[in-house]
Amino acid sequence: MAETARNIRIKLNASFWRHGSCLPFSEDVIPSSLFLKNRHFLVIDIETQKLVQEVGGWDHIDKLGISVACAYDSKTDQFLSFQENEIKKLIDLCESRLVVGYNIRGFDLPVMAAYGLDPKRLDVFDIMYDLEALTRQRFLKLEYVARGTLNAGKSADGLQAVEWWKAGQIQKIIDYCMQDVKVTRDVFQFGRQNGFVKIQRSDENVSQVGVQWN
Repeated sequence: MAETARNIRIKLNASFWRHGSCLPFSEDVIPSSLFLKNRHFLVIDIETQKLVQEVGGWDHIDKLGISVACAYDSKTDQFLSFQENEIKKLIDLCESRLVVGYNIRGFDLPVMAAYGLDPKRLDVFDIMYDLEALTRQRFLKLEYVARGTLNAGKSADGLQAVEWWKAGQIQKIIDYCMQDVKVTRDVFQFGRQNGFVKIQRSDENVSQVGVQWN
């Protein structure tokens, strides 16, 4: 667990009182408590071998398979890449850091669970879920947040990454996945340093959202 020895008083959401566990899950913990508890964070992103429709829908995303996973480790200030046979190394890192990402609770972590990851053992901060709670807008795309906050966007999409996997173009997947990690890391750092991010759906539709990510 991420730095469990530190004597930190955490604040809990109401969700903690609605389940039977005596220990809080990461979604029960108010974000500011996660940041106080964890000195270092790990930004992660994965790409898959198959598309959702190829495995029978969203109820079976544990069957998607990981082609490439990438991460940024704030402790070492390094960007890292992992292929399928190296996912255990990434899981070990996740268990010793605050895990940060964009829609990782709904996608990346459930896919990684097929490789032995137990999401309940992690401290997790999901940027998309936090922005959804703040804006009441569901499934905000990382593209919108990156465009508004950084004036930058994604270089490709997950559909293209699956095609690269089928064609054996692993380095293209690594480059794309790493770019997503860099964008996510930069959005997270911007929010921490400035207390807000911006969401840009179009040239005329830009909104600023105050955040508390430190």
